[in-house]
Amino acid sequence: MRCFECGGEVIQTIGSVKMTKKDGSLIIFKGIALNQCRQCGEQYVPGKWAEKIGELMQKEDTLVPREIISVPVIAISGV
Repeated sequence: MRCFECGGEVIQTIGSVKMTKKDGSLIIFKGIALNQCRQCGEQYVPGKWAEKIGELMQKEDTLVPREIISVPVIAISGV
């Protein structure tokens, strides 16, 4: 498989998928089997994982986090 963004080689790896909850907060799914471009880093979530994440996001209020992290937020004005 070739990257749709840059044409680079895409390899299988394990990574994280970041999603935004309805309230605007961030949720991260770790340990996801991804396809990732070696050249530009673009990530592709395989269909079965995309479906599973979609199902979990439908029940986002019932998810119990394994850990909670602090995430810096940077505001860029004038954009």
